[in-house]
Amino acid sequence: MSSSNDSESAPLLPQPSKTGLKLNYKTAIPVILGTCVGYIASAAVTVLLTHEHSLLDRFLTVLFTAFGAIPRANMLASTALFYAFVTYALTSANSVVGVALGSAGYDHAEPRHAKLFLTGLPYRMTASHQNLLEVFPIFALVAGLTASQPITSPLYHQSVTLLALHVFCKAIIFVPAYLKDLGLLRSAVHFVGIGALLGSLYQMTVTSSQ
Repeated sequence: MSSSNDSESAPLLPQPSKTGLKLNYKTAIPVILGTCVGYIASAAVTVLLTHEHSLLDRFLTVLFTAFGAIPRANMLASTALFYAFVTYALTSANSVVGVALGSAGYDHAEPRHAKLFLTGLPYRMTASHQNLLEVFPIFALVAGLTASQPITSPLYHQSVTLLALHVFCKAIIFVPAYLKDLGLLRSAVHFVGIGALLGSLYQMTVTSSQ
């Protein structure tokens, strides 16, 4: 029985091997406020960096149009297709494998029960899938609102770019960072990815009110 950090062997819920952030009621409020400010700042930065013909816009366009094989007009669909595949197929398979790697194994009759006992890499394999499941609905919301915009408008173009930035952060960087236990990188790209969605919603709100 392995005792490495990436193995899971405890028969009961184990004591966390790492000491995390500890707060009290006085220190919790600044952390909450700081987190909100971080998301707002991330939204502002992503909007500034994704205007039409910016370097980031060009990079994401090349990536999510498969180097021009897919028309830019179809980039919203191609981005959503890739994200849905990663969320509901790739990381879903990862999650099942993670459970199977645990000491309890994968029981098809009760597939989620064994997740309670996972640690290390098996836990991160299931947790990364769960995170995408939690975030995908707001992506779908923003994608739907984007699709309702005139396809030739600058707002539509930038909203698609912001959605692509979100997917790049969450599906291409966040998941591998989670699996490799790169906590700072994982958190940073999560902030950028959520900020991109908030930035897109803000842009649509401001434009609609003008």
